[in-house]
Amino acid sequence: MLRITVAAWGADHFWSYPTYFQVATHVADGRGYCLADDGGYCAYFPPVYPTVVAVGILTGHPRIAIVLISSAIGAGTVWLTFLIGRLLFGSPTGLLAAACVAVYPYFVWHDPVVQENATLAFVVAGTMLLLIRSNASASRWVWLCTGAMLALAVLTKANLGLFIPFALAWMAIAAPDPLLRWRRVTWAGLGVLLVLGPWLVRTWRVAGEPILYSNAGFSLWTANHKLTFDYFPERSIDDASGPQWDDLSAEERHEFDAIVDRQGIQQTHWLWRKGMAFIEANPGLTLKRAVYKVWIAFSPRFSPAKGWLFQSVYLVSYFPLFLLTGVGAWKARAQWREAGYFYVLMASFALGSAVFWAHTSHRMYLEPYLMILSAHAVADSRLIRRLLPAC
Repeated sequence: MLRITVAAWGADHFWSYPTYFQVATHVADGRGYCLADDGGYCAYFPPVYPTVVAVGILTGHPRIAIVLISSAIGAGTVWLTFLIGRLLFGSPTGLLAAACVAVYPYFVWHDPVVQENATLAFVVAGTMLLLIRSNASASRWVWLCTGAMLALAVLTKANLGLFIPFALAWMAIAAPDPLLRWRRVTWAGLGVLLVLGPWLVRTWRVAGEPILYSNAGFSLWTANHKLTFDYFPERSIDDASGPQWDDLSAEERHEFDAIVDRQGIQQTHWLWRKGMAFIEANPGLTLKRAVYKVWIAFSPRFSPAKGWLFQSVYLVSYFPLFLLTGVGAWKARAQWREAGYFYVLMASFALGSAVFWAHTSHRMYLEPYLMILSAHAVADSRLIRRLLPAC
């Protein structure tokens, strides 16, 4: 209800990312997962979130339906956070973490809008729950479903691609039974293949290459350019793209414009090479920027910059998590096998942020685990244990 109320109040905010709505309209019309009206750019986004929006469009009342669906998904994340917290650290931690997710201002503000964050947080939470349960399970079905959920997370947001090898590696490292280690990883890998494979086959057939999405080159180039930090992190990195295009030489523009590529694959390769050329020519600067990008991704400083009220609400709500997560991680050291999945998810996000970038909204799918660790730091205190002896 809180999310629905905010969605009704912030009318313009609903259209946070209309490009998703455009793709979803084509899906609802039976024209596939294509961005362009003429059937071009058909691998621009992975399919999960456009499918969610398309369901809302098919109701005939897209705005109301999308708000309700997204709000329900946000509520699902609250429930999954409780289950994960309870499984690892007990009911007090689960309840406290779930309460944080339920009222966290940035979740409430962002969940019921046209953006993939709410869906991504829900899918990643489901993945995390299965990963943790798979450690203590000898069921092939649990392992298979775990891999399938890993793939589904990537099909919601392609930059989670790094999480798959990280999570599979941790499944092997943290396996309590070494005899089952490789069976567990093999079955999870099969689950990944069964879910991710059809999308890769589809993009291969439609776009000519088995790729997750076709905008990676543009993202790398935008994030690794001499003008990037003239705009990022104070402004949206999207604001840098225009000046970066203007910075291309006449010869480079002619070379790019000469690429005939309806699906954007050759264009993304061209931009990828430009981004890599900048990295190779400026290794020291790139490393310095990478460290700063990671700091921005996790810091209490909101990016892109907002007004003082927005920043104040964000600081008050996030700064306790920023401080308490480390305390909770230390208290959770006995559960290192299970909590390790939190850390490899954070590591994959940090690495992606270092190479590309991350605004504050990009971190949202991580925050339930910061809340769980923070809640554990609080719930494990002597005072709380005295107040809630039955739990």
